[in-house]
Amino acid sequence: MDEAESDQASAGLPPDSRVASRRLANGLWLMAAQVPRARQSRLVGAAGVGYLDDPPDCRGLAHLLEHGLFLGSGRWPGRNALARWVGTQGGRYNAHTGEGVTDVHLHLPVEAAEAGLARLVDLLGYPRLDPGALADEVEVLDAEFRARLDDPALHRLAALGRLFDPGHPAAACHAGNRATLGDDRRELVTRLQAFHARHYHAGRMALVMLGPQPVDEQLGLLERHGRRLPATAADTPSPDRWRWATPRGVAWHSPNESSLPAAGTLELLWPLPGALADAGAAPLQAVASQLNAGALTATLQQAYAVQALKADTAPEGTGPALCLAIELVEPPADIAPLVATCQRALRQACRRHAITPPPARTVDLDAWPREQARRLSRRPPARGSVPLDRDRRTPSAWLTPEQCRLLWREGAERATVTWRQIEETATPWRPLDLPWPPAASALPEVATPLPSRRDLADRPVGPRSEDRPAAGLLFRDARLSLWWDGLDWPTREAETGWCLGWPAGATGNGGRLRDWQRRTLALRQAAGARGQALSLGSDARGDWLMARGHSAGLASLVDQALDDWMASSAVTVSTGPGASGGLLAQQMLDHLATRPPPCPPGAMPSLLCWARGEMGTREAQDTARGFAERLSQASNASPPRDAPPGDGQGMTWLAPQSADRAVMLEVEGGDDGPRMRWLLQLLAHCHDAAFHREMRQRRGLGYVAAVRYRESSGWPRLGYVVQSPKASVETLRQAILAFLDADAVRLARLDGPQLERLRRALLARQGPPETHDEAIERAWQALRRLPFDSPSPPDWHLAPWQQECAALDSLTAADLEVLASALARDTLPSRWWAHAPAPPGSPASQHCPPAT
Repeated sequence: MDEAESDQASAGLPPDSRVASRRLANGLWLMAAQVPRARQSRLVGAAGVGYLDDPPDCRGLAHLLEHGLFLGSGRWPGRNALARWVGTQGGRYNAHTGEGVTDVHLHLPVEAAEAGLARLVDLLGYPRLDPGALADEVEVLDAEFRARLDDPALHRLAALGRLFDPGHPAAACHAGNRATLGDDRRELVTRLQAFHARHYHAGRMALVMLGPQPVDEQLGLLERHGRRLPATAADTPSPDRWRWATPRGVAWHSPNESSLPAAGTLELLWPLPGALADAGAAPLQAVASQLNAGALTATLQQAYAVQALKADTAPEGTGPALCLAIELVEPPADIAPLVATCQRALRQACRRHAITPPPARTVDLDAWPREQARRLSRRPPARGSVPLDRDRRTPSAWLTPEQCRLLWREGAERATVTWRQIEETATPWRPLDLPWPPAASALPEVATPLPSRRDLADRPVGPRSEDRPAAGLLFRDARLSLWWDGLDWPTREAETGWCLGWPAGATGNGGRLRDWQRRTLALRQAAGARGQALSLGSDARGDWLMARGHSAGLASLVDQALDDWMASSAVTVSTGPGASGGLLAQQMLDHLATRPPPCPPGAMPSLLCWARGEMGTREAQDTARGFAERLSQASNASPPRDAPPGDGQGMTWLAPQSADRAVMLEVEGGDDGPRMRWLLQLLAHCHDAAFHREMRQRRGLGYVAAVRYRESSGWPRLGYVVQSPKASVETLRQAILAFLDADAVRLARLDGPQLERLRRALLARQGPPETHDEAIERAWQALRRLPFDSPSPPDWHLAPWQQECAALDSLTAADLEVLASALARDTLPSRWWAHAPAPPGSPASQHCPPAT
């Protein structure tokens, strides 16, 4: 990898980061990223093999092998050896099988990085693949497939296959289950071993590490352990086989979403040959950036209720392609103008693709190593399999109306529509025969909603370089509290920031936020294209926004966002939730973070402001007063409630949507202080792996069993959740109670070294911030939790992580045991959630009120 490619890989990492890479003689790619403020080490191993490499008569083999990697390895043969070890370190691990790459990723405390790397390499290169354990894992994989039948992502991939050549592997459902893997378990193990030997070798693999250690030290560790991976002769590049059928469209929906109000998502897909996509990655990204810059959104919103719009050069399940995905709130009468408008915008973007994309914001440090490992391990396609004649050797030659495919997830009433069904997944679909609309049907173009300096016209502006405010409370009256800076973190050069929060109805905040996000979509995209950022939020403490970037037009950006919020707050009819997604268990866990805390927040000012950057005292005060004046014009409409109701017997039911049963015990902390938040997280660490083994392996209840920590407005909660394809709701509830009765206290009894390891692990996950954006977010939320009448001490600064670290330091093993005992005795506030299938009109359906 040359220097330019390393620079491209480091884009978006904190500015003091260093990235280096090399390739070993055995063919293994290594990459290391030194991020000095990283709290933990992220380790990723990836192999260039995925579900498209499955034999046609054994679909799911790559996925089963991913599961098999965790059943013990040469040096650590125990079936749960990795899970137990990672648990003792307080770390996390997971894996994912995609269409062409499988990756395994570990998050560990820095001091455990080398030991984790040794286990990761052993797991990838030398799995035991024990026949007895694999037979059990087939059942787990089958339960996972059944659980995913409730996930729209699975049905999207199934519908997407209708756009492919029926003879291509991508056209089949590739989740894998008991039926597709066959009945001969002995033969299956033999095939799995041969599959591993063929694909899991150094020439098709990559190891990536991100942590605070010097980059040379990281590369040394990666090389020392990476040399152990088996090497084979160099691979012949795989043919770049064209998966797409003749351009056409497909409409689909999930089998369980006929009653949902969401109008659906339209994806416009332009496939590209792999070699061409790799060579033209930069101009393709520039085209996508222009489509995401706000002008297209503003134009479409003249006629369509666009909730989200995103152009992406790496869509899931398509291979190399440009995808423009548009989520709509209301069912469109005619999508022809929408399609024509998008085609026109793409043509214009292709003509201007040399424009430099905007500066990248800080990347997700968890996602970065996975993205790099997957990129490095992906096998280059053989050239020549897809014809590239003289006129089609640039990406823009493929981004034409004639090459576009449509994938339309419908959410409107379908009573008059005839649907076909994909047998394996029961996905309803139909051909979408839409003649390409003429260019004349495109909507009139609308200018990008760029923030202007209109704030200068109606507000006096104070000196920018003189009369600099002192950190602390700058101004307070009956309707406004204005705080200035005090962020205990290096400030970005020339960055200005405004954070605003104000009281709002706690009920209906989900629908209100969604409507506010829709109204500001084009504005937020335009701000991002200018190097600014606008974030919106809503919780039980009220609604809030964060705007940051260069100062030009930033106050006007906030003004326009407040105008859109006032329009949203005046709407009394909920816009409805987005389309459901994910497993039932995940949907239950999501409620932990969205339900209001048990105690209402204390009194708040009409407007809380936090300002930083290039402003003088007078300008900051006058600008904040202008915001307060704007908000004083808002109506006080009360939107409808978002949360699903209970049944009057201590159980809250999700609307019936699949054949699985799921139960969650929600446990609330007694307060929202840092000690309670740490204690519940420690308890989750102690219980999670054991709960997973008890429910999934010993009781055989199903694929999903987990203990997860969540917060709502800073209030801590735990969720003990199980999802099963066969057990009854009462069986699942009793299993959770039996676990807590037998093991809640025992597992929480920690000796000194155990507690210290978990303490370090929690600091690795939630200690001092790793990035500037994280520091701002955490400081702002801490300021929102301050009492309204808090004084400003002389040495005031915002660094909530310092107080949090001190609280964690003060905890003892006895504190944790007391909390576990209270949980076992059922003296902590708790609530049950459940889901069960219920045919309309059945007695069970009377106990399953729909979520509202």
